[in-house]
Amino acid sequence: MNLFKKSGWSMVVLVMLGIILLGACSEEETPKETDTPGKQLAIIKNYELSTRNLVLDEVEWIEESDKDRIKELGLDVEKDLPTGFVMYNETKEESSMKVAEDAEFLLVNQENPSEPRVVDEKEFITYLLGVKGPYYVTVEDDVIVKVEEKYMP
Repeated sequence: MNLFKKSGWSMVVLVMLGIILLGACSEEETPKETDTPGKQLAIIKNYELSTRNLVLDEVEWIEESDKDRIKELGLDVEKDLPTGFVMYNETKEESSMKVAEDAEFLLVNQENPSEPRVVDEKEFITYLLGVKGPYYVTVEDDVIVKVEEKYMP
């Protein structure tokens, strides 16, 4: 049975079903930026030029609105999140990952933070000397394909 060749009523039913399903999901928590598969938030500890490896320490971004996570970790909002957020680092474990030859590097655009600026690898390495993170690191097939500086409010 081909649903795409049915009458207009079939399309109305499909649209209504979609609306109902979306409504049922509306009370769920909005996915975080790091919920993308292969994307993690990390502090960059080092960039090993000879091997093209980034040394990373993965962190978790927690905001005041993450009440369940704050409770789970036993954090005190006033003490641990005085600016409204905290970069939580439970393990302080470093890992090393290869950077793809065609990796993309994006830095916060100070003039317009909603539009990151693309830089080449050399400019990124120079910037990295002063700003270790946080950065979103996107990994595909065990290789870093994108590094994007996280905007810090």
